[in-house]
Amino acid sequence: MDTIILTEKDFKNDVYCGKQDLTNIQGNLRIDKAGYCRFETYISAEGDIYARGGISAEGDISARGGISARGGISAEGYISAEGDIYAEGDIYARGGISAEGYISAEGDIYAEGDIYARGGKLEALYGITAGLKIYAKTTIEAGMRIFAGTAPWSWVGDEHKEIKCGKLLKGTIAYGTLIETGLPEINLSGKVVEVKS
Repeated sequence: MDTIILTEKDFKNDVYCGKQDLTNIQGNLRIDKAGYCRFETYISAEGDIYARGGISAEGDISARGGISARGGISAEGYISAEGDIYAEGDIYARGGISAEGYISAEGDIYAEGDIYARGGKLEALYGITAGLKIYAKTTIEAGMRIFAGTAPWSWVGDEHKEIKCGKLLKGTIAYGTLIETGLPEINLSGKVVEVKS
């Protein structure tokens, strides 16, 4: 499987300005640039996505393999991987975050999302681990254990150990405090719906 390698010369003021189409990468993507790298589109790879610094996209970030960054991972859309998602910083998505492996961040994990667009969900086939807080606007599902507030820093207090979501659908809280806020009511007034009997 081929690997597209991006370096400092592919960025101007930390924004991608290279000529490669990153919306349909047939192999791996490796970003060999320190600091945050911003992409004004979505990123999709058939293999792995790896960033030596942080990575931020105006759309989705998706990989058939894993996604990892030595900084944070941020998307205005969804973050999804068929492997693991790992960041040494925070993981943030305005949509949802989904992995068929583990989800792990040394900082916060935050899935904001819109319930109408099936967003705000945090889903991992295996476990979820955050050095600080975990937040999902709607639901959290994990096939294994969930840990929040595991960072070793002396300033980490109880407020950094929150696992806050509308509802925990699946998973065992191994470390941290679960706070369920309830799922928002969906107003279907004026919407066309299909009712199955």
